[in-house]
Amino acid sequence: MYVYVSSLTLKSLEGATSADLAEIEQIVKERMEQHSENQERNSLMRDAKSETAISDYGDNTNAHHRDLSAQCSSNEATALAFSGDESDKPTDDSVDSAKTTEALLRKRQYVLKELIDTEEAYVRDLSLIVDGYIAAMADPNCEIPMPEDLRNGRDKLVFGNIEVIYNWHKNFFLESLKQAVENPVELASLFKRYERKLQIYVLYCKNKHVSEYIVSEYLDTYFEELRVKLGHKLQLCDLLIKPVQRIMKYQLMLKDILKYTEKAGLTEEVELLRAAYKIMVVVPKTANDMMDVGRLQGFEGKITAQGKLLLHDILTVSDYGTTNAMGKNKDLHVFLFEQSIIFSEVIGKKTQFTSPQYIYKAHLQINKMSFKTKEDCFILESTDPKANGLAFLCQAPTEEMQEQWLQTIREILQTQKDFLKAIQSPIAYQKELTKEA
Repeated sequence: MYVYVSSLTLKSLEGATSADLAEIEQIVKERMEQHSENQERNSLMRDAKSETAISDYGDNTNAHHRDLSAQCSSNEATALAFSGDESDKPTDDSVDSAKTTEALLRKRQYVLKELIDTEEAYVRDLSLIVDGYIAAMADPNCEIPMPEDLRNGRDKLVFGNIEVIYNWHKNFFLESLKQAVENPVELASLFKRYERKLQIYVLYCKNKHVSEYIVSEYLDTYFEELRVKLGHKLQLCDLLIKPVQRIMKYQLMLKDILKYTEKAGLTEEVELLRAAYKIMVVVPKTANDMMDVGRLQGFEGKITAQGKLLLHDILTVSDYGTTNAMGKNKDLHVFLFEQSIIFSEVIGKKTQFTSPQYIYKAHLQINKMSFKTKEDCFILESTDPKANGLAFLCQAPTEEMQEQWLQTIREILQTQKDFLKAIQSPIAYQKELTKEA
């Protein structure tokens, strides 16, 4: 059997180079030495049973035995040298791991392709608004006259800053995505680079409730006539919701890209993609918050002067002071801004086509407010002499939410305290900061 293998092996080596032969010769030598040792051990074990008989044959027989062992060892080693060391061959586990990684990266590529395809479709949808409705409404020769109520700038409220959004996506963001799609690290950096620019969606969403109200007045009349003229399948309201849907979509696709990247073990790409995902969670949340703020009615102050919106949710609120502003155990939507906390009554429910409205009830200024906890509630009380006795007992629906409100209120009150200290005693405040550092 060994002679047959050897002949096959030698025949296969005819085309080998001198370098190849030298390498094979070294491998053969190593195999021969190892195999000879094994053969000699086996031989000694067998020979122990018939030591006397073997000794009659003398050294010639032993020599013949060693020659045969060497021949067998040489043939086997040559075959092994040609076929390759088994330890160099990939194991089943490594093959399976490589296939799994390949499958994960293929799935990731599908998501990346979806990102580009949907971005192109989104730009086309925005074009229907800008090059369709806006262009037609601006055309003095359009055969469909604009209603008088929409003139003098009210028509601008229908579209908000959608032209800015369209031009940026068409001329910059779409092309940047196409260039970065083959390099997920660059894709992640792209969202970080345009984090501030994406705030244009916050402005759009803030105006959305006004837009919805105006469009609803003319949806089946003026805007329907324009839709037929333009040959669009979708109504204007269906197109105007596209930016809101799109800003929510990015986080979902980034989440999938991040998931497949993590499972594939590409650790160098994971952190940047995770940072991009977090950005695209915050931006749409801020935009959505602004849509809710935009539905607040009856607040006489300037909402944009209240600073950043920190929290907003349904709390159970009761009067705690001498005034009777709320009553007892009212479920109110409470907005916590940097400068004030606003209590509002919820009118209507959120459905697929409608959103609730918020009717102003009362507010407290953060810099004129005290705060304390009481069992599972917290108490907010005005310290403004003009609003003497105005206080509210508040309770969140869950312990987790309650703790979030408590922590956020403590932080904002401490910020206000530090600000007042810095204004009143700037030198002492600077020394305190230096000491802490």
